[in-house]
Amino acid sequence: MEFQTTTATSKSGLATDPQGPSTLVVTWDATIRVEVLPGNPTAPGDIRLRTTYEKSTASIHADTFDPAAEATRKRYQKLQGKVVEFTLDAAGNVKAVSGLEGIVNGEKGLQEAREWIAQLDASSGAPPGGVTVGQAWSSEQPAASLPLAGMVWRTDTKYLRNEPCYPANPGLPRGAFPAEGAAKAGAKSPETCAVLLTHLNLIPPKQPLRDQSPEAYRKNGVHTAGVWGGSAQSLKYISLATGAVVSVSQTGTEQMDVTFTTTQNTSMHYAGTIDSRSQVELVADAAKKQ
Repeated sequence: MEFQTTTATSKSGLATDPQGPSTLVVTWDATIRVEVLPGNPTAPGDIRLRTTYEKSTASIHADTFDPAAEATRKRYQKLQGKVVEFTLDAAGNVKAVSGLEGIVNGEKGLQEAREWIAQLDASSGAPPGGVTVGQAWSSEQPAASLPLAGMVWRTDTKYLRNEPCYPANPGLPRGAFPAEGAAKAGAKSPETCAVLLTHLNLIPPKQPLRDQSPEAYRKNGVHTAGVWGGSAQSLKYISLATGAVVSVSQTGTEQMDVTFTTTQNTSMHYAGTIDSRSQVELVADAAKKQ
């Protein structure tokens, strides 16, 4: 898995930091082993997965000195060797997680973990009974990790075609990552994959809310207001022989302008953009090769 995020933000209010970095680039490279565990007899439709971070490294770059950069890099490094177990229901939704203690902080981190594991499920949101080339479908999921209530991620997917599972990097711009495409260079695969193109858009509530604050914020005496937009595009290759996701390439962007106000009338204004690129690839199991 290779992820790169470029964040350009500004803050004002109690947390104003005129010397803080306005642009931060985080590049994370990880190898994660995914194992399917024995199922639960009482829930035959569930799937239990164990994920082990066999490799985890990150590089941090800021346009000004950032004292937290080294701490961020070490946080990614600490993932190496960690084990997390997920239980997915029949629809591919994460219903239980264990092992995240010390890996992610708070509900936002947990939601992000759910989102990346959901990429490994080829059938999530697809119509029942299978799909055919040219077919399109949509699904919606609450954007629970955002500081504004009522937002929904809408996913529109189309089954484009069938082709060899290891094409020459159709998903991300060439050179997006140093190692991007290295595993595929010159590779020829007898496998055929279904190619799915997905557009992801953040949709605001159909009716404007009087109070945009999520329940968790209100309980802590914080009210939020503002705008948050986002969109992404991904290309997914799924093996027709095994049903496994062979690769996922995604690019996306988010824009935010939000004010946080406490019951003591103190406030913080947060605005900026986040650009992201990611590549997830299935690699051969070295243990099985031996």
